[in-house]
Amino acid sequence: MALIPDKPTIPYSTAIPGGLRPHTWVKIQGLVPETSTGFRVKFIYGQYEGANVALLFNPRFEGSPHIIFNSLVERKWGQEERKENIPLRKGKSFTLRFTTTTKAYEVTLNERHRYEFRHRLPSEGVRFLEVDGNVKLEAVSWEGGGSYWTRFPPVPRWGASRVY
Repeated sequence: MALIPDKPTIPYSTAIPGGLRPHTWVKIQGLVPETSTGFRVKFIYGQYEGANVALLFNPRFEGSPHIIFNSLVERKWGQEERKENIPLRKGKSFTLRFTTTTKAYEVTLNERHRYEFRHRLPSEGVRFLEVDGNVKLEAVSWEGGGSYWTRFPPVPRWGASRVY
């Protein structure tokens, strides 16, 4: 298991070598500030404008708190999947665990609440994890498909010329 030793800063971005194979998991621990209107966790194919987003996890706190799940495929957002009555609360800590299966992303929130988002793009094409919005990260850790990943530092955001 790899663990980022210092508290990650927002926006946060890191490379995922080899893509998200089945049985890969990513764990994010953080805090939702009292002033938060929402945040985004994205599993993306590249670091350029319009890159495919295999999974967008987007908790929103305006009105009734809810989570939006979606994918961006060839510059077009798909049908949103909206989950109501979420256990994320302003001013509270959380733990998210994203597990890749052969059919879907399984998302566990605070080790009790489970959601599923079926793959719309092959997970193996994911090369980056990004987190942005109004959230404080405490730790990001991961383990991948039977092998451990080493620590990877945050990488440059939009405008980077490399494509993975």
